[in-house]
Amino acid sequence: MSFASRVGIINEFIKRPDDRVLPLSFWQKIKFLFSSIVYDMAIAIGFVVLLTFLEPLTAEYENLLNKDLYPFWQAILYMTILPPLIEETIFRFPLKYKRNYLLRGLAYLFKTDFSVFWRKHLRVIVYLFSSVFGLVHLSNYENVDWIFFVLAPIITGPQLAAGVIFSFLRLKLGFVWALLGHFLHNFSLIMLSFLAFHNVERPLVDNEQVSIETTGIAFEVERSTRMVYDSAPNGNLLCLEAQNYELQNLIDHFYTKDSIQVRDNDRLDLKLYSKTDEGYSREDLLEVLEGHYTLIKPTSDN
Repeated sequence: MSFASRVGIINEFIKRPDDRVLPLSFWQKIKFLFSSIVYDMAIAIGFVVLLTFLEPLTAEYENLLNKDLYPFWQAILYMTILPPLIEETIFRFPLKYKRNYLLRGLAYLFKTDFSVFWRKHLRVIVYLFSSVFGLVHLSNYENVDWIFFVLAPIITGPQLAAGVIFSFLRLKLGFVWALLGHFLHNFSLIMLSFLAFHNVERPLVDNEQVSIETTGIAFEVERSTRMVYDSAPNGNLLCLEAQNYELQNLIDHFYTKDSIQVRDNDRLDLKLYSKTDEGYSREDLLEVLEGHYTLIKPTSDN
C-alpha cells in the first residue's frame, strides 16, 4: 500500500469516522503511524503559512509556552511525554465505548445502555472531542481580544487537525498508536525548534556601517549570562556583545523600561560591531531588531 493510499484511508475516516479496526500487521501499522504524522505535519505547515499572512492581526498574541526555556531533555519530558499521556487519556482513550468507563458507569447507575447512541453518533463525538482538544490550546495564549476568538479555528488549526488524526490512530489501530502518534508529533516540533533556532546564527545586518548577528537559543544552556558594550562620545554603540541574554532585558537596558515588550521573550547571543568611529545609533539598532523579532509598543488603550 502506497503513502497516497494510506492518506486516502485517513481522509475517509476524517469525512466519516468509525471504530472498525483495520486488519493490519505490526509493520503495516508502523507505516500508517508515520504516514499519519507526515500528513499531520503537512497540514500544520499549511496553517503556519496561513498564520504568517495573518501576522499583522496576531502579532500581539503571546504563546505562553515560549516564555520559559528548559534544558533539552527536560523539554522532551514536559512537551513530548507528559502532555500526550494526559491529553490522549482524556480525549482519545474514551472514544471506544467499552473503554469509556465514565459513561459506562453512568449507564450502570441509571440502568441503561449508551452503546447504541455512542456508535450512532460516533462521527459527531469524534469531531466534538477533537474540537475541544484543539480549542483547549487557546489557553496557551495571552493578550487576547475578540479578533483572537474569531481567528481561533486558524490559530488552533494544527491541533484541530491533529486531534482528528490521533482519533484515527486510536480507533483504527489502537490507543497505543494514538499515544505514539502524539509523542512523534510533539517530538517533531521539538526537533524542528532545535534545528531551526538553537545555535543557528542569523546575520541581521552586514554593511559598511555595522555588523550585527544573533545566535538563537531555543533551550536552556549552561553558560553564563552577560552583556558588555562600548559607546562613542555621542552615545552611539561601538560594540555590543550579549551572551545567553534575554532580548527583553537588552531592550529594557537601552530603552525606556516597559516601553517595548518582546512578544516571545527570545533568548540569544548578539554581537554588534560598528565599522565607523561614530558608532551605531540605538534607534537604528531598535529598527533592525523590529525587523527580525516581534516587538510590541503598548498603547494608552492597553
